[in-house]
Amino acid sequence: MTKFKKADSFLELLSWYIHLSENLYTQKISIHDEMPRLSAQANLFRLLLDPFLDSVQFDKEVGTGLDAGAGPGILTSFLMKKNPNLKWSACDISEEMVQYCKLSYPKVDWKVADVRALDYPDASFDFIFNSMVLIHLKEPEKAMKEFFRVLKPGGKLLVTCPNDKTFTGPQVLLDMVKKHAEIHPADRYVMEKVPGIAKDLGLSLLARTDFIATNEGSDDRPVLEYPKIHLGMMTGWSMMSFMGHPDGMQELYSKCQSEYMSNRVKFTLNLETHLYQK
Repeated sequence: MTKFKKADSFLELLSWYIHLSENLYTQKISIHDEMPRLSAQANLFRLLLDPFLDSVQFDKEVGTGLDAGAGPGILTSFLMKKNPNLKWSACDISEEMVQYCKLSYPKVDWKVADVRALDYPDASFDFIFNSMVLIHLKEPEKAMKEFFRVLKPGGKLLVTCPNDKTFTGPQVLLDMVKKHAEIHPADRYVMEKVPGIAKDLGLSLLARTDFIATNEGSDDRPVLEYPKIHLGMMTGWSMMSFMGHPDGMQELYSKCQSEYMSNRVKFTLNLETHLYQK
């Protein structure tokens, strides 16, 4: 097993994430409140991406790259360091987030853009990265069509997102996940549709890895056992706490929280990562 690199900074971000998670989805979140959660999520995910990118020889890619839906830019910066030969652009729907990223990562060409209507010409990029975005879209096929449009012939698309249908755990947890998926305005199971959308567009699957998140680790010493990542009990609950905020979820959420805390409920969740080529 490999311990998290830069654990102190990660855990500091995670403590913010847990502290804020009880109020994240009750109203529109400012960048000040949202940044710790997104940063903790990105720092967690880059540790899983690192060995995957090595396995697909990401360092051999050349030309232009796009981080579509880049959020706080942490993964954009990580990708730049993994392969300095790619010239990176990035976009996000949040103007506030893009302004922050322009100051933090000035070597990247930043734009405010919706991934369903990208402000780039056809065949602009050799490599496109999209992380944790499709699950929040009502029309993910529009985003996939846009990725295809701005991708050069022979270019590659890396898409990664959780698939809530892969949750394992006790029935009370599965009931909560199912109900939240029904209430969620987009599709929490979108990664089951992505292969079909990609095939219809003419994208070929080159590689796929399902990262597995568990809550069987320690909150102060999470570990990576690729492709598994072992989080602690409280860290694991923080990943699911947003499910309690939509109207109609409170009773089931409280029941699951009580079961989780009293019986130390175990769960797993797959984070699907697909690499396609045009």
